[in-house]
Amino acid sequence: MRMEKFSNVIELEKVDSTNTYLKKYGRHMDQDTVLFAAEQTDGKGRLGRNWYGEKGKSIFSSFLIRDVYDNSDAVRLSFLFSIAVKMMLSKHIDHSKIILKWPNDVMVSGKKICGILSEYSKECVIVGIGLNVLDFIPEGEISYPFTTMESESGTAFDIENIKSELVQSVNQVFTRYCTNCTKDMPLIWFREAGIKDLPVTVNQKDKMIEGHIDSIDELGSLIIRKSSGGRKEKIFYGDVIYND
Repeated sequence: MRMEKFSNVIELEKVDSTNTYLKKYGRHMDQDTVLFAAEQTDGKGRLGRNWYGEKGKSIFSSFLIRDVYDNSDAVRLSFLFSIAVKMMLSKHIDHSKIILKWPNDVMVSGKKICGILSEYSKECVIVGIGLNVLDFIPEGEISYPFTTMESESGTAFDIENIKSELVQSVNQVFTRYCTNCTKDMPLIWFREAGIKDLPVTVNQKDKMIEGHIDSIDELGSLIIRKSSGGRKEKIFYGDVIYND
């Protein structure tokens, strides 16, 4: 797969969702488009959840990859973005505190700092990144513990500088790995995540699975070695909780 660097940056004041905006208009935009919004009113996450951030203190962004003809690549490509976020955060936060949570979250000190949502629409992959930069008090209840770059580093960052660093980091990761077959990308993520043998609980709609992380397959499904009997099971969906 050949991928140009993301260099066509679009800045909007307010959108419902950066992903939704690119799903509507992405086919008419350049391949290398990055959309940033100062404010997002209806951000989405996995499993139908909302993504909440605050204007002037959070980054709301989406990256557009056009001419993708296999919807499985929407999942595979999203793994590269979480690697890029981790690489960028490591410049400012102790890297030992940062962990990649399957399939699309970045955690610091056990709390969510970044959510990533990939979607496939009209032969385009759209990858949304929501990143908490400066401290804020949410207006409503947030179900999952969260943190910010400011809380973890003690530094009040300039949002524009972090946006620039994010794009630069994504470009570095894509330059490094997009010479690979897309089937390799989940395996690259698994190596970077360093989560093999980690004890986990997986909450699904109809059941809960406990065990240890064994591996990942080429589609991005996590493979768990179950505590009861040691049988391996593929995880296609669900909320994975690291028990360390």
